[in-house]
Amino acid sequence: MYFAPRMFMGRVTPRHATGRALALLAAALFASPALAGAETLSLAQAEALLLRQNPGLAALMQKNVELRHQAVAAGQLPDPRLSLDAVNLPTDSLALNRQGMTMLSVGVSQSFPPWGKRPLERDRMETDARAALAEHGASAAELTLALRQAWFDAVYDEHARQIVAAQQRLAEKSTQASLAAYRASQAPEADVLRSRLAQEELANALSRIDSERADALARIAQILGLRDAPDLDARWPALPAPPSLPQMLATLPGQPALRAAQVQTEAARLGVAIARRDYYPEFTVSVGYGQSYYPGSPNWLSAGVEMNLPIFPGKRQDQNLAAAQAQALQAQYRYEDKRLAYARQARSAYARYDALTAQWRRTERELLPTARNAYQATLAAYTAGRMDMSAVLKAQQDVLDMGLAALRYRRDLESARAELDYLAAQGEIQ
Repeated sequence: MYFAPRMFMGRVTPRHATGRALALLAAALFASPALAGAETLSLAQAEALLLRQNPGLAALMQKNVELRHQAVAAGQLPDPRLSLDAVNLPTDSLALNRQGMTMLSVGVSQSFPPWGKRPLERDRMETDARAALAEHGASAAELTLALRQAWFDAVYDEHARQIVAAQQRLAEKSTQASLAAYRASQAPEADVLRSRLAQEELANALSRIDSERADALARIAQILGLRDAPDLDARWPALPAPPSLPQMLATLPGQPALRAAQVQTEAARLGVAIARRDYYPEFTVSVGYGQSYYPGSPNWLSAGVEMNLPIFPGKRQDQNLAAAQAQALQAQYRYEDKRLAYARQARSAYARYDALTAQWRRTERELLPTARNAYQATLAAYTAGRMDMSAVLKAQQDVLDMGLAALRYRRDLESARAELDYLAAQGEIQ
């Protein structure tokens, strides 16, 4: 882009040419860049894609399927046992018809776990399946939050890149203008060096922003299970306004991660009930039929019942019950600890959200316009010969700093809003 030198009092003035170039480029800097192209991925589309093809969520869903199948098996009796025996077979001849007690027998036995244990084991396995489904919901909420935060970083980087690129073009023209003024003996060499230094610093800033944007896109691709980074809609997404803090704290137990912890506590309590069942004996009923091949000898029928004798519970049943009770208390304490942590997180995020809202509005409505006005005033003073290039560059840098600060406040505000939306989410009742 080329700017014709300004005609002032009938002659071309390098200093006024500098002012004209800076003024025109300032207008480009102050203008909001139009970001959002066609054929881009929106945040809503990305969230739907996340639920469909994230491998971690698919694994948790398969865990739920696995545990539901296991729950069906856990409620069944053990498989019956079949026995085939050769009884009282003489070792000298192995003949079946030389002794009256020699026979071949077949038997069937069936074991019965302690009374009430099978339904409890089935219920615990079904509760574990519900916990896996609740973990799926909690993981989906956490991944959605991570996706949104990475998304806001990418949007911030895209907007920041536009601002820095515009500032870079302004710095380049400032360098050209200062060089022209220096050659015409209208400005010192220091003006040229300062403008070049500002230009190189902006190049470093642009490289850093590009690196950060690539990192944000890589995080998004990982969360969505994509091989390549997607093209994003660079507009700020519209998230719902958070509920009030008292409402959020009142509904906090329904948050997906806390809902999952509740179900895990229920499973641990069922483990205590199962441990109590082990104080009852396990029975095995068996029936056998023996075929004798000795002439005149009858066949034989046998039946019996076996059971274990839990007569020394101090070393086994008492220990297992105490361990199950400790596990249940551990699950309860973990739930309470997580609930307190989420309540603290909700208060902290809400305070941060309120502060960022005020900071962003103050920067957008007061600080950034003030910096722009200060730049215009400094530029006018430089054009009139009352300021040097360092003052112009300082005012120019202030505009950049305020523009990037407004973007950071917006990004952090949206991130806090996403965190509050995560904390206010309600898991499904299983």
